[in-house]
Amino acid sequence: MNPTPVPPNIRDDFFGLPSPWSQSLNPMESGVPGRFEGEAADLVVFGVIPKEINGTFYRMMVDPFFPLLPGNPAIEGDGNICAFRIHDGSVDMKIKYVETERLQLERKANKRLFGLYRNPFSHHPCVRAAVASTANTSLVFWAGKLLALKEVAQPYSVHPDTLDTIEYDPFGSPGETFSAHPKIDPFTDELVCFGYEAKGLATDDVVIYALDKDGKKHDEQWIKAPWCGFIHDCAITKNFIILVLWPFEADLERIKAGGQHWQYDYDRPATYVVVPRRPGDLPSGWKRGESRVYHWQNAVVMHTASAWEEDNGKLYFDSSRVCYNILPVFEPSNSQQQDMSNLKADYVRWEIDLNQPSGTQVTEPVVLLDLPSELARVDERFLTRPYDRIFSPVLLPDRPNALPPVVPLCLNGYVMIEKKSGRNTFFDPGHHSTTEEPIFIPRSKDAPEGDGWILGMVQRLDVNRSDLVVIDTRDFTKPVAVIQLPFRTKNQIHGNWVEAETQLKGYRSLVKTY
Repeated sequence: MNPTPVPPNIRDDFFGLPSPWSQSLNPMESGVPGRFEGEAADLVVFGVIPKEINGTFYRMMVDPFFPLLPGNPAIEGDGNICAFRIHDGSVDMKIKYVETERLQLERKANKRLFGLYRNPFSHHPCVRAAVASTANTSLVFWAGKLLALKEVAQPYSVHPDTLDTIEYDPFGSPGETFSAHPKIDPFTDELVCFGYEAKGLATDDVVIYALDKDGKKHDEQWIKAPWCGFIHDCAITKNFIILVLWPFEADLERIKAGGQHWQYDYDRPATYVVVPRRPGDLPSGWKRGESRVYHWQNAVVMHTASAWEEDNGKLYFDSSRVCYNILPVFEPSNSQQQDMSNLKADYVRWEIDLNQPSGTQVTEPVVLLDLPSELARVDERFLTRPYDRIFSPVLLPDRPNALPPVVPLCLNGYVMIEKKSGRNTFFDPGHHSTTEEPIFIPRSKDAPEGDGWILGMVQRLDVNRSDLVVIDTRDFTKPVAVIQLPFRTKNQIHGNWVEAETQLKGYRSLVKTY
């Protein structure tokens, strides 16, 4: 007797029953509901995790606790930390929300109180004075503190073992905002920071400074951005910081009228603002308070890998390049439909010639990988210096993909780019998979640049499971270990690796012990 076919709506639409969550569940995550806190000890491991891997991989997930107001982008939602502590070949996992002021207020009211992304005029009047940060973008460990970052406000510090939220603005940083992508200079032991819209909503003020190894601020300086643009990432060299502006623009009147914070501008170019890092020790030819602005054409330079400078006055940095609006919810209001005829995306090296005056268009970048690739990482022991290897999620050239070719949704493998040789080595996780931002772990303190392992989350769409893969850079085509999670997690935005001995000062269990 043949079984009766199950109608599709029973499988996919919960028998057709309505829910406020119906429009909030990300379809690219197969409706993964999230909203989970807990821990799991001694995860299932296939293969062998190298004994040298000893620390914690902190992943940040966007995981709305309450359904979002329609019109919000995928980057909105509460920050939920997924941590993996690896020690002696075993792995424990803990998941816990960052208990922001925003989340606490909504949990107390048991409903959504905050409206559109970065629009306080859309929030409930009772919360408009509250810190609106969801702390949902990245995690950085500095001066003994694990920082949960969102560029709309200052960081929250969370306990590296319990993941309990400790305090807001732990360093008393200047300005109202703190980048989701501060950069560590391993040669000077500094965290180079910046914040944009630093004097309030839709302002063009940018603050730049550094924190020493004890968290003390120095080299504070303020500049004006060319416009109030989306300055999500930066790159640092020995003497300069390069602020990378996406071609979005904030407008206070539009925000007050209940509109979106950002609007994509097809007439604005990818823009780079170069500023000396140390105002008290300026490079030759620079005046105090000076910044120089360079540009290319309309594109989104999403994230940088690293940067360096040459003695001839030229700066170089590597990044993804995407030739379309990556956030369609911010499409201009007069646009009938986003132009998706050009879905070009690749990975490139930019050259900025500081001998040229401010306002100069940079030369065409060198294409390092002519494939959609994003969220790349490098061996961060060599930040600010020339380097060879880049590790990135990529759209595999020979793998059929049912997902739209839009970065980063389409990325379904990893690539190791070796710039000097021009060799690209791919890791293919298999059919129906997507890959997330990896992290790099050096084989030893004095290992050659790029020699070690990468850890990266593979989302298995067909079986609704998450696998953390460990890949040895000496044989990048296959993993040495696969860590199987007991369920599928929400997708990661960014993450970072924190060493047990040098940063966490030894091993402590992430989960309950007996």
